[in-house]
Amino acid sequence: MVENQLLKKIGFLKDLPNEILKKVGAIALLETFEKESILFKQNQEKTHLYMLVSGKIFLDCGLASGKSLTLDEVSAGRTVGVSSLLGVYPSAFTAICAEPSTIITVSGQDMRQLFLEDFETGHAVMLKVVEIFRSRMRMHTRQFLHSMLNHHEIIKLESNN
Repeated sequence: MVENQLLKKIGFLKDLPNEILKKVGAIALLETFEKESILFKQNQEKTHLYMLVSGKIFLDCGLASGKSLTLDEVSAGRTVGVSSLLGVYPSAFTAICAEPSTIITVSGQDMRQLFLEDFETGHAVMLKVVEIFRSRMRMHTRQFLHSMLNHHEIIKLESNN
């Protein structure tokens, strides 16, 4: 069980009512992970939601060349594995603790069961999930456009016009 005051440190949960936080906290665990602990691997099915209380997580993507690219650094208050709330899907990246980390973990299956039993909680939490996906979509679009605008082949095409 995880107490409300700790859940309120997580960005997407902080504005939820105490009654909802209590229900989430009842199925959540507070865990400590060592540096270089792997939470899940690329192409592995995500089964849990991870909410970072302290520490740092790297989200790495393996490339065809065999190298690894860090896509994001997750800091305290952020989450990974949100898609586990939608069902079991393979991950597009590997989540690795960059330093010792304290993480609130919740089984996606347990959360989905809670949503079935309590539609109000499910609705409130899923609205927050939509906000997370919208925010990440904006960030990825900005990153893509920045990369495209700075790509040497595109710059060459622009200068020829």
